[in-house]
Amino acid sequence: MSLSSAVNWWEEWQLRILVLGSLVIQLYLAIFAPIRKSPSLLPFYRFLIWLSYLGGDALAIYALATLFNRQKKLQCHPSYVDAGSHDLEVLWAPILLIHLGGRMTISAYNIEDNELWLRHIGVAVSQVSVTVYVFTTSWSPSADKRLLAAAILLFVLGVFRCFEKPFALRRASFSNLVTSFHPAPWTETTNREVVLEKYIQEAADFVQRNQDPPTLDMAEKQHHLERLSNHDMLFVDFAYAYDDRFEKLKSLWFLDAETGFEALRRGLSNTFNIIYTKLWQVRDENRDVDYLGGMFSILLWNITTTFPIASIILFHVSKKEGYRGSDIKVTCLLLYITYFSEILSAPERLFSIKWRSRLFKWFARFLCPRPPVMVAQHSLIGGGLLARDNKYSILLSIGKCFKGQDFLRQLIGRCYSPEGEGITSMVRDHVKDGWIFYIRDVESYWEFNDFRGHLSLQHNGCEENLGWSIEKPFDESIIIWHVATDFCIHRKPNGPSVDSKFARIISNYMMYLLSAKPEMLLPGSRITLFNTASKEISDILQGDDGVSPLDKEQLMEKIINKAEKAEAGFLHEAWLLAEALMQLGDDAKMWEVIRGVWVEMLCFSAGRCRGYLHAKSLCIGGEYLTFVSLLMSQAGLEIFPDKQQRVKLRLPKEQRVSIAKLMIEEANQPAAMVLVFGEENAATQPSASQDVVVAEV
Repeated sequence: MSLSSAVNWWEEWQLRILVLGSLVIQLYLAIFAPIRKSPSLLPFYRFLIWLSYLGGDALAIYALATLFNRQKKLQCHPSYVDAGSHDLEVLWAPILLIHLGGRMTISAYNIEDNELWLRHIGVAVSQVSVTVYVFTTSWSPSADKRLLAAAILLFVLGVFRCFEKPFALRRASFSNLVTSFHPAPWTETTNREVVLEKYIQEAADFVQRNQDPPTLDMAEKQHHLERLSNHDMLFVDFAYAYDDRFEKLKSLWFLDAETGFEALRRGLSNTFNIIYTKLWQVRDENRDVDYLGGMFSILLWNITTTFPIASIILFHVSKKEGYRGSDIKVTCLLLYITYFSEILSAPERLFSIKWRSRLFKWFARFLCPRPPVMVAQHSLIGGGLLARDNKYSILLSIGKCFKGQDFLRQLIGRCYSPEGEGITSMVRDHVKDGWIFYIRDVESYWEFNDFRGHLSLQHNGCEENLGWSIEKPFDESIIIWHVATDFCIHRKPNGPSVDSKFARIISNYMMYLLSAKPEMLLPGSRITLFNTASKEISDILQGDDGVSPLDKEQLMEKIINKAEKAEAGFLHEAWLLAEALMQLGDDAKMWEVIRGVWVEMLCFSAGRCRGYLHAKSLCIGGEYLTFVSLLMSQAGLEIFPDKQQRVKLRLPKEQRVSIAKLMIEEANQPAAMVLVFGEENAATQPSASQDVVVAEV
């Protein structure tokens, strides 16, 4: 084929290829965009979704421009294409407009996209204007009126589709999300420290009396499940009122661990739908219902299911004698596959209604079981061992030329563990033990929320010897305990399987957070510590070119020998910690301590991560830390907004506890007494006589 014939072929088929390419992208997004909820999705497939999300609009606009140029050529040279195919090609313009509106399953790829909703309104106006202009200037007055009617129906759907996207982006913008949630009510005369004490006394008493979940019927179970799976105010950093916290806590402990974990998954899935898709949500107890959005969704649902069918019928009954066979086939593909991609999103609209949603979730549970929740893993020493492999060493050498070796070290050795549910159950038991055995008042409640290994060391009587390791800055403690855990695994490989397994998984996850998401680990965490530690391990292993990268035992021994001989540094401190742990005398006790410390560190980090960061991470499937934060919130512990608004304690502990217990007794026996509170004056410390008056009725 000569160059001129290839150019002629491209000019002849360019429009068809572009239109069909746009169709393929929209179908791909309709089918595969929902799987980006999975955190274990391979980067290559996530890249394809991102590329389709960005490239879909560009390809559709390019196809419209090609259509316009093609019609201008026809007007100048009537013999350029045949008249029938000319009219048929113009019918593709409203279909391209539908493609520009995007899919129900993806409105934003990143949370920052939602803040650009005003810009997208202008984009939608320009897209509709250009498409209408191309259509009106290209449509022949002598064309079949049935084709014109089909085009008008498709235009109506396309216009709705284009303006649906900025509407969805505005609804999911952070400021709009904040105003849609119900904050805690205004407090005017309430003594906050007494109300907090009352909540703690009620919660501790409830958990102690309900250590095992009761037997519930389906209606009760569904009620508690729906309460916990509503959109959580965690993501906008709102603190719940204490009464709401107590109700959520009761719902959580009424459910078994498996059902409670399913509630967490549903809640995160619903939040993902609000922020990153066009799906409209029903009213729940935390948020205001968007009546305008609901009516718009119902209207668009009716248009989606009826207008394309009517257009297909009109196309089939129109005259086709003058059309080219290839254009007829392309038009059929466009109409049917566009309708199919619309129908794929129809269940999402249909099952957003509450009673149908239950049926859909039951259907999905048994026919399409959900994949396990994955926990990201990164081993500091394991990454250093892998870096010695030829393929990674070459990659690091290339990255060094572009100052990207630190970034590559973060990626080498990253993997995922499917034990998210098991770790969540372990965190749930930790919180439960806290309510039963430790939390007695406000002070102990705050202490429990601030523990990052102290409780485990106290419980096992080794705080005096090991306490120094958790008193260092949090990011330094993470590195020391992470390396010490690897040392213990190497020297004590036959420890209790459950404790050692989960200790290692949490250890690797916390190191992953430090290397990849330091802002989520703790504000102010230093990723440079990870880079420095990683480089130090690589330097230790550099001289062993004769040792196979697979001989990990020999390489680990070299690292330990280096740590023993060092006088300072993180390796030396990690070895001192590992030595002290191994000298506890009992492997079971050692792994109980290590596992307990890591669970506390995980909760410590989860309670200090901003809700915005949790919401932002949902675009790539979410971080496992979000599960832990949500569980802590529902279990009645403090999370980020609660820690920022701690009340100042002014009353003596005994007096505060006695007042709280009186309030609980009064609530349980409303006819016995009435508690009357005086107003809390922030400038004047209240006296005991001003705090509460007990009046007999």
